[in-house]
Amino acid sequence: MMDQSSSATLFNQTGGPRFEIIPADNIVERATAALPSHATLTITCSPTNGIDATIDKAIALAPHFDHVIPHLAARMIRSDDHLNTVLDRLAEHDINDVFIIGGDQEKPLGPYHHGSELVQSLAASDNRPQRIGIPAYPEGHPHIDTDTLNQDLATKASLADYAVTQMCFDPDQVLAWLQQQRASGLKLPCYLGIPGPVKLDKLLWIAPRIGVTDSLRFLRKNLKLSRKLLRGYDPSDLVNAYTPYLNESDYGIAGFHTYTFNELDTLKNVGGD
Repeated sequence: MMDQSSSATLFNQTGGPRFEIIPADNIVERATAALPSHATLTITCSPTNGIDATIDKAIALAPHFDHVIPHLAARMIRSDDHLNTVLDRLAEHDINDVFIIGGDQEKPLGPYHHGSELVQSLAASDNRPQRIGIPAYPEGHPHIDTDTLNQDLATKASLADYAVTQMCFDPDQVLAWLQQQRASGLKLPCYLGIPGPVKLDKLLWIAPRIGVTDSLRFLRKNLKLSRKLLRGYDPSDLVNAYTPYLNESDYGIAGFHTYTFNELDTLKNVGGD
């Protein structure tokens, strides 16, 4: 668990606590018990749970937290009517921020094959949420080449309000990527994705699936960090590495996005009461 000084470094210099959670059956009870009410929660979307489960959990969590952001997976939108129903449900509960991904659904269930198509559709819709977030991949993506990723990011960035980077353990690589993207014209504020305190076995199982194999190689070279993981990972060192750059406009860092993997008990003291 992060100590008080780590929590202060992580959140007092940024926009407040921001946690990504998975919509498991008991997540509403667990999140309200473990996380501060002023937190921002983002709710993932997967073929296993389905997009409607994400919306249901977002609506259930919204009364308990200042800001709730459901992920909308493009390949899981069944039709334009389905999309409008989703947006209407969110608007009814004052949820006005969505995070758009392509999704892990192998075969699209409807008209959207890529996140960029859904972002473009939302941008032109009368039902457009107030804010749209998009993912970014400083270490690349296991199934998409770098040129395609960069082109896709540029297309979506002109229609979005912020980006969130994939989890990465190497701050030098993330900062270099940010510099490169800023030089290429990216203006979106970026939340930097960091792992919350998590057990090694869960991290090793998840990491290759979300495209952070370079981070695993980084860990293998950094024995000190790897030893920490055996006791459960704490992101304090990553946070400290980024802290000098938080107020530099050249980087445009909006804050931190914590991937919790639903290990919420380790986060009870994060972000204050």
